[in-house]
Amino acid sequence: MPLGLHAKTSEKRLESFIKVLLRSDIMRSSDVRTLMVYAVTPLHVGSGRSGGVVDLPVQRDPFGYPVVYASSFKGALKSFCGEAYDLPLKDGRLDCEKAKVCCCLFGPERGDETGSGVVTVTDLIPLFVPVPSMEKGYVYVTSKYLLSRALDFLELGGDAELKNKLTELLNYVPENSKGTIEVDVAGVNRPIYKVEVKLFKGLGVLADKLKEGVVVLDDEEGSEILERAYFRVTRNSIDLTTKTVKEGALWTEEYLPQATILMGALIPSVPKDNKYCAEGSSNNVCDGACFERKLGEFLSKVSEGKGDGVKTFFINLGGKETVGKGIIKIVVNGGVKR
Repeated sequence: MPLGLHAKTSEKRLESFIKVLLRSDIMRSSDVRTLMVYAVTPLHVGSGRSGGVVDLPVQRDPFGYPVVYASSFKGALKSFCGEAYDLPLKDGRLDCEKAKVCCCLFGPERGDETGSGVVTVTDLIPLFVPVPSMEKGYVYVTSKYLLSRALDFLELGGDAELKNKLTELLNYVPENSKGTIEVDVAGVNRPIYKVEVKLFKGLGVLADKLKEGVVVLDDEEGSEILERAYFRVTRNSIDLTTKTVKEGALWTEEYLPQATILMGALIPSVPKDNKYCAEGSSNNVCDGACFERKLGEFLSKVSEGKGDGVKTFFINLGGKETVGKGIIKIVVNGGVKR
C-alpha cells in the first residue's frame, strides 16, 4: 500500500474511533451519583485471616487506611437488589431471568456470558471517622489523604457543594491566634474546622456531631491517630458439651466504629450490550437513557425520597450480619452532569 494511502486509511480509522468515543454517554455527560454511606452499626468488611495481632482485619488500601473495595460493595448492592424484588438466591446466585434489573445494573452471574453491568461501583473510602475525645466524647476526624481521594472521585462528577467544602478542608491552614479552636483528639490537641453540607444532614443522629466541626490531620499522623478509632473484638466458640472454648476457636475481629461516614460513587458504564437491559426489542444495547431508567427503577423500589433527587436506603455490608454488624445507610445524590 502506498505510504500516502496508508496514512489516509489510518486517519479515517482514528476519526471513526473518536466518533465512537464522542457517542459514548460516559465520555460526554453522564450522571454520576455521589454516595454518602453512614455506618449505623460497626462495620467489618474483612480481608481474610491475617498473621498479625488481629485475626480478621478490615480491608485496607496500600497506605494502611481502611477501605471497602468495590467488589464487596457491588456484591452487597446486587444481593440487596434481589431481596428488594423478593427473589431468593438459587445456590447463592440470582436468577437473572427473574431479576433482570439487578443483572442489567450489576452484571449477570458467573458463567453467564451476557456481558457486564451498566453501572460502575467505586470503592467506599472513610471520609469522616469518629475518634474518642476527652472534651467532646468523640469528634469527627479525617486526613488530607482521605480528602484528596474523595476529591478525585468528585472530579468524575457529583455534588459541587461537597466538592467545594472538601477543597476548603484540604487547604485549611489554622491561624496561630487566640481565635483558633482546638479540641482533644485521642490525647492530642488539634484545630477543628466548621463544615456544613446538605448531603451530611439526616445521615444519622450521631452524625449531627459534624455541626461541631471536623479535625483534618496531616498525612504524617493521620493513619496513626485514626487507628485509635478502630476497635477490636475478641470472640470465641463454645463446646456445648464441655461448656469451654473449643480448641483454636478464639479470634479477634476488627471494625470501623458506628457513625463512620464513607463516600463512593455510582458511574454509568454505557453503552453496554446486556440482554437483561432489553426493553421489548431485539436491541440489547443499554445507553445513557436506558441506564437512567434502570437505575431509577431500582432506586424507586428500594429507597425513600428526600427531595432534590436524594434517595436513601439501608443494606447490610460485610460480615457478622447475624450479630447486628454491618448495617449501613446509603444516601444517593440525584446526580450531576459532568
